Formats: sequence, structure tokens, C-alpha cells
Amino acid sequence: MKGASWSASPGAVLAGALLLALLRGEELTALLIAVLVHELGHGAAILLLGQRVTGIRAELGGLRLDYCGGAGPGGRALIALAGPLAGLFYALLAARLGRSWGWDWLCLSAGLSLLLSLINLLPSRPLDGGQLCAALAEAALGSQRGERACRVLGLGTGCVLLALGIALILRGKGAAAALIGANLLFHSFPEGEGLVKNGKVR
Repeated sequence: MKGASWSASPGAVLAGALLLALLRGEELTALLIAVLVHELGHGAAILLLGQRVTGIRAELGGLRLDYCGGAGPGGRALIALAGPLAGLFYALLAARLGRSWGWDWLCLSAGLSLLLSLINLLPSRPLDGGQLCAALAEAALGSQRGERACRVLGLGTGCVLLALGIALILRGKGAAAALIGANLLFHSFPEGEGLVKNGKVR
């Protein structure tokens, strides 16, 4: 990732400050390792396919890797899937080792990695699952029809999660699902975004 630009949004700075204030050292370490493994999965796939990372940006929703090189739909699908797959593999390994060695923080990191991977597999942009669907839809339906299908799928996913989240709030179960659903709805119709040749993964 040599030569890639680095940047952070104000939302990422705020989120980082909140994490530092709310999490203990071992909890923050467990989360950072899970995020690092996820992004290394994307980075490894990008490099293996001969692509180039052009930017790394910290945003409110997490890290984002921008890359270019004309990977094609198949390559972009593989790159999008690599992060969650790396996270799932790490979750299984860390959970096993954590139980064997009695390291609670490693078990916590495994759980966070599992959660991060499953959320990122949701079929809605800007998540990895949405990027995966966009690449597959372009290959199967063409650019314009694939774009419409991805937007409908992302909108439906956001609506379902928002409705589920509201139901959970009414039962006193927290607002996490509602916040995720609202965020996905917000990104369902990104201005000017299509099934582009360069890629972005989270």
C-alpha cells in the first residue's frame, strides 16, 4: 500500500475519541485487531490481483480502501469478499485459541470480528456485501440493470433492518439495528455512483 493517500473524516475523529473514552485498553485492542485483519484481507486480495491501493480513509462507518487497476466484476467481487472471509477465519481461530489459552480478550476479539464480518456481508452499499452484489449484478445484468437491482436490494435491506431496529427499540433491546438500517437507507441512492471500474471496500 506504498504511495496510497491517508485521510480521516471529522466523523472518524469523533468516533475514535468516543472509543478511547468508552472502551478499556483490552477492549480497544480486541476491536482494532479485528478491524486490521478485515482490512488486510481486502489489501491482500487487491495486491494479488495486481491492483493498486490509491487511498485509505477513516470514516464514521470504518476504514475504506480505494483501489484501481481494472479488476473487472470478478476481481471486484473477490476483493469485496476477501475482507469478511479473513474476518470469519480469524474469528474461528481466535475463539479456539482464546478458549484454549484462557484469554478473554482474544475471545472478545473473535466475537467482534464475527459481528463485523456478518454486518459487512449485508447486500447493501457501502458495505462489502453491497460491493459484491454490484460486481455480480454487473456481470449478470449489465451496468445499468445491475445498478438498478443493487439499489433496490440495498433499499430493501435497509428497510428491513430499520423496521427490525424499531421493533427492538420498543422492546428495550437497543438501537444498533435501527442505526445500521438508517445508514444503509442513506447510502441506497448515492449521488452519481454507478458500477464503476475502480473500487472501494470497507
